[in-house]
Amino acid sequence: MDADRPQSHEVREYERLKSLLDDFGHQMPPGSRQQLEERVEGLEPEWTAYQEHGLRPTVRVRFDNGFVLDDAPGDLFTASP
Repeated sequence: MDADRPQSHEVREYERLKSLLDDFGHQMPPGSRQQLEERVEGLEPEWTAYQEHGLRPTVRVRFDNGFVLDDAPGDLFTASP
C-alpha cells in the first residue's frame, strides 16, 4: 500500500472482489457470479479514480556494502532546484 495515498474502503473492496471474481468466478453458480460482477462494476468508478491519481515513484538502491534500500520515495533521490 502506498503510504502517501491510503486506499478507501471501496478501493480495497474492489481489489478483493475483483480478485475473487478473477480466481473463482468460473467455478461460481451463474447467479452468484452475476451478483459479484455487478458489485465489482459498482465499485469501478472509485477504482478508476484511485488509479488516475497516479502512483508514487519508488526506487531501489543497492549500496556497495550490500545493503538494499527498497521502495524508497523517488523524490528523495532527485535534485531540488
